[in-house]
Amino acid sequence: MKQAFRLIAAAGVVGLGTFGAHSLAENAVQRERAASCRPVDVSVYFAPGQTELNDFAEALLRQAVSQVEHCELAQIEVVGFADASGQSSQNMAISERRAEAALEFLLNNGVEANQIDLQAKGDEGAVLPNGERVIMRRKTDLRFVPAQPAA
Repeated sequence: MKQAFRLIAAAGVVGLGTFGAHSLAENAVQRERAASCRPVDVSVYFAPGQTELNDFAEALLRQAVSQVEHCELAQIEVVGFADASGQSSQNMAISERRAEAALEFLLNNGVEANQIDLQAKGDEGAVLPNGERVIMRRKTDLRFVPAQPAA
């Protein structure tokens, strides 16, 4: 009886030690993940006049999301752009729809943030002061900003 009690007590101590070690390892993994949470930037591009994401743009967004999926997001910044072709009012509307399409994709795929900042720039900045047109302006830029881990 005494021997059985000692074995049970020893098993309990080993079990507690294993549980404690597992908890410590789990905490270390959580701290490492939190420390790896850094802002992620991605740009998705559109064909002229288009406002819907193509398969490549969706894949880029999925990849960016995978980089922050273990992080609490403090903010998602979404900025739509247009090139300088067409009227400024149309370019503003197109850039807004591009930003909304990217944000809608994120929300439909379960991405959440404490704050979402959606902007449309239209063709603002699409022509340099020297008259040169900026290339690759038909896009939406996104920035995923993780919350700072508690100290």
